[in-house]
Amino acid sequence: MTRRIRPSLFLVILAGIAAVAVLFYLVQVKGFLMGKKGPAAEVGRWIAPLKPSDLNVLFFTLDTTRADHIGCYGYPLIKTPNIDGLAAEGILFQNATAQCPLTLPSHSSMFTGSYPFFHGVRDNGGFYLEEDQVTLAEVLRQAGWATSAFIGAFVLDSRWGVNQGFDYYYDNFDFAKYKKISLDSVQREGGEVIKAFFEWFEKNAPPRFFSWIHLYDPHTPYEPPEPYKTQYEGQEYGLYDGEIAYADSLIGRVLESLREKGLLEKTVVVVVGDHGESLGEHHESSHGFFIYDATVSVPMIIRIPSAELRGKTIAAQVQNIDLMPTLCEILGLPVPKAVQGQSLLPLIAGRKAEQDREAYSESFYPRYHYGWSELKSLRTSRFKFILAPRPELYDLTLDPRERENVFGRESSVAEKFVRQLERLEEKMSRKGVEDKGPQQLDDDSREKLMALGYIGGFTSGAKLNQTGNLGDPKDKIILYNKIKMAEGASSNREYEDALTMLDQVIKQDPGIMEARQVRANIYLQLDRAEEAAKECKEALKIDPEYNAAVFTLAQAYKKLKRYDEAIAGFERAIQLDPRDPKPHVNLGEIFLETKDLDKAIAHLEEGISIDPEHSSLAHNNLGAALLEKKMLERAEKELLQALEMRPRIPDAHYNLGLLYEEKGDPKRAMEEYKKEIEIHPGADPAHFNLALLYGKLGLLREQVYELKEAIDANQGFARAYLFLAKAYLDLNENFEEAMGLAKKGLELDPEAESAPLGHYVLADIYNRLGRLAEYSTELQKGRALEQKIKGSKGS
Repeated sequence: MTRRIRPSLFLVILAGIAAVAVLFYLVQVKGFLMGKKGPAAEVGRWIAPLKPSDLNVLFFTLDTTRADHIGCYGYPLIKTPNIDGLAAEGILFQNATAQCPLTLPSHSSMFTGSYPFFHGVRDNGGFYLEEDQVTLAEVLRQAGWATSAFIGAFVLDSRWGVNQGFDYYYDNFDFAKYKKISLDSVQREGGEVIKAFFEWFEKNAPPRFFSWIHLYDPHTPYEPPEPYKTQYEGQEYGLYDGEIAYADSLIGRVLESLREKGLLEKTVVVVVGDHGESLGEHHESSHGFFIYDATVSVPMIIRIPSAELRGKTIAAQVQNIDLMPTLCEILGLPVPKAVQGQSLLPLIAGRKAEQDREAYSESFYPRYHYGWSELKSLRTSRFKFILAPRPELYDLTLDPRERENVFGRESSVAEKFVRQLERLEEKMSRKGVEDKGPQQLDDDSREKLMALGYIGGFTSGAKLNQTGNLGDPKDKIILYNKIKMAEGASSNREYEDALTMLDQVIKQDPGIMEARQVRANIYLQLDRAEEAAKECKEALKIDPEYNAAVFTLAQAYKKLKRYDEAIAGFERAIQLDPRDPKPHVNLGEIFLETKDLDKAIAHLEEGISIDPEHSSLAHNNLGAALLEKKMLERAEKELLQALEMRPRIPDAHYNLGLLYEEKGDPKRAMEEYKKEIEIHPGADPAHFNLALLYGKLGLLREQVYELKEAIDANQGFARAYLFLAKAYLDLNENFEEAMGLAKKGLELDPEAESAPLGHYVLADIYNRLGRLAEYSTELQKGRALEQKIKGSKGS
């Protein structure tokens, strides 16, 4: 006989099972029972009576800052009282590692909590943090924090995608201030950065905030302001240390402001380096090339407002991608699923052993720029393994400067690292990241580009999945340094010295794309466009998808007025990087020059839409194109926008002068021409047009003056010679000089639309001098040329 459970007993059993399930969940998942507290509860206990959701976050990233050049990391030659104070009040991580020794990839890793082989940003410039990546700022903004960022260098400009999640992103760099525009050269002093932070803070007074302050000062050039320059110059690495000391003082100013407002005791403060600086170690002067500790071992300090956590030092190996999940847990927020870093709270609470952690770093800079091998590493608190054509292993306890490679001697340890690195990449890589690249060409486009000299083959020489023997960066560092010296010489306009160094480099290694690219840019500066084009073609034989060479070759063709080739090149550059505005702006200029105005307008508008913050040149050219189409109101709006963005931009006032002439307002036109001349005294078209207006008003002396200024500014300005000759005739003086001027103008451009004027001036002079045969000859020449020009226009 089957026994049946009574309904009441059945319910009791079900209730018991449910209770056990809930208990298991609380213990395993939430950790609230049996003495195991979850992260939110633990943080709540540390910061009571505050709640995690009450906390602010102030996140400082120190660019190019080594851990071992800060006081609290044991460096005696510097004073960093504010960073040291944060360490004394918080948690200092002795072994923190950046994932890349370059600014954009490193910050992308920090703010997504993921490895470069997941988020896909492998280099500065040309890579973008895609919108499908979840950033710390996005998580906090969604949870109700006001988010703001204050950026010290163009390498972190919003165009690269690191602005995701920020309500306010202070980048707006003024390119007009810089002689050379590059990722490294466009930067702002830290005082400007924190000034912008203070202005935002006072204006918004956010109840809860996450603010990121990026201080670029320790980056080259090392030019600390006083008193830091005087205090530190003269000692080894003194100016570099002076920059760090200055950055420390800026941190102190921000902390003091929060303290005065009563906010510091409810604010989590993070100070972390994005990467270090070699300072000559392993023959590398700066960073980006190698991944030794000099460039990837960084300071990391977290100050949580808690007396219980004061002065903690953690020796475990940690990495920058750990900050994202750590801050999420401190604030009681869920960690996004894609995050690959590990929360540091178990280490902070002392609930987890320290010896089993590891950190990954990489540099693809040698691969992308020079065609040499990339570098990858795994580091523990004791060992550092670097995967290279000749692998490296260092015992950091015995050899902290990584000078003795023990890879051969410690083969079992090395093999373990090799396998672990393979497993890490296999497990954590995002599908398709290694194959990310430019848009593939169809057959017609490929044939067209090859015919125009753009590519020498069908495959890229720098693809990440390429196999074969690639140069070991260790063996190439001297060549690399020489290229960098050549770049520095070029920046200082020491072009011949730069070319000599590049010749030496290319002789030793003809396959270095970057060396040929630098040489091509120098040739462009020297107006040697044919040679620039030749260098670019050599670079494209190595890698037909090397965008810098494609773009520079297009620039060379543009300078040579070989517009079909230039257009093809800029269009290919757009395929290679659709988010780069420069090819669109260049195409707009070409189509404006060739009077294909609709295409000019389309490309200039696209360039503006891609980068509205740095589009003054595009606005100016768009205004000129609209002016050509007689769309005067829109043209005026664009030109005024260009001047608002960049008050000293060339040609904008000149274009406004043309516009007001078109509107029948000569007085305003003259004012604009005068403004153009005031800002750019060598603006010969403005002098010339102003002269014509003076002539119409009968102000002949003023007309003569402006025409002479135009000729002084441009010795080949044919029309200016002809009109100056005519002005002397109108004044009835200087006939001999007028004759010489007319002949010079005709010699410079005998078939120009204004050339008949030269013949008529000569005819008039000869008539006044009684030289009637010459008068008749010049008169006939003028009439014949005038009929020829009219006929060509009619056809």
